[in-house]
Amino acid sequence: MSPALAKGYLIDDFTDSYDFIGDALSKSLIYEIYSELEKIWANEPDNPNLPFDCESLLAILGEHEKAIACLNHIQGHYGFGMRLLRQTYHYACLHNENGVKSSLDPLFTHPRDEHTKECAFIAAGRLGDRETAARLWKELLKEKNLENLKISKDVLDDPDSFNCIAHVHIRECHEGVRYLYQYDIRENRDVELYALISMIHYKMGLIYNSIIDLILNEGPYESFSGMITALAVSGGAYSWVAEYRDMVTVDDPRVYKELILHLEGIRKFRTFFSIGERLLTISEKNFQPDEQFLHSLVRETGGDLYQVCTLLELFTRSAGDADYAQLFDVLLKMDPDIAKKSVIRKEMEGYLGPRPPFDYL
Repeated sequence: MSPALAKGYLIDDFTDSYDFIGDALSKSLIYEIYSELEKIWANEPDNPNLPFDCESLLAILGEHEKAIACLNHIQGHYGFGMRLLRQTYHYACLHNENGVKSSLDPLFTHPRDEHTKECAFIAAGRLGDRETAARLWKELLKEKNLENLKISKDVLDDPDSFNCIAHVHIRECHEGVRYLYQYDIRENRDVELYALISMIHYKMGLIYNSIIDLILNEGPYESFSGMITALAVSGGAYSWVAEYRDMVTVDDPRVYKELILHLEGIRKFRTFFSIGERLLTISEKNFQPDEQFLHSLVRETGGDLYQVCTLLELFTRSAGDADYAQLFDVLLKMDPDIAKKSVIRKEMEGYLGPRPPFDYL
């Protein structure tokens, strides 16, 4: 099996996404990803994101002591509050009450900046202290001049400029937004929800671009581990956002509309990775490159023929594999204009929410 990330240039696009994996990957593959990140971290000790990514993978693996050691190796002030929150989680899993207390105390003792105060709000929510959480939230809103903010075009166009939970990674942002709903803290809640959902969707777009890059530069077979990692990440992301779809009420219906659009965008990324994974695991013994196979592929993955067309074009261009070439010919006979239509469809998907630019066709 090829390395899960294959090339170091993919690290930045995959960063802050591993919390979505859950139990969707084998432990052996998660260990493989962790080993790759650990090696890169050794060569890039000043990279602020790699240690947090390593901790996310160790959390999935249940390696709590190792995760605490990982967090303790982080240098500098970046992510100070997040480190404390994550240490608290691991100490709690180890039933270490002293460790939990020592990690929480600095968050509530004169938070020195907005990042630490955001994390103190999350910590209060985690402890079930609604009064402290609500107080800290009001302080954050006041300090950031976001009191009595209403949804407007400016907010919808750039939610990251109007949210309070702005200096943490996706895991902590998700936890903070959940506490706003759990404790019915409504001020700016719509904005926080929208900022989180749009951030998750955009992150899936970065990973999508990485997989395309990997196929074009290394070939489809070298992208296999990256493809199944992307599938696991996008599946978890879809579940997180679908949970909000099913639980939230909003003060402005435009936010719910945007949630549904972004959710569909994430679903499209997930089906794309699912189609890619299925194409890369074709069994030559039983494989029949015909219309029936293509229709079954679409039905079983929930994707569409336009996504199949994009992948087959990429696979054929970068590898020239006979099976993929035959399948591409079958698809072109089914719809001779599908390649042109796929470009139009790609442009239409921009209506599902902002996505990172990447022109590969």
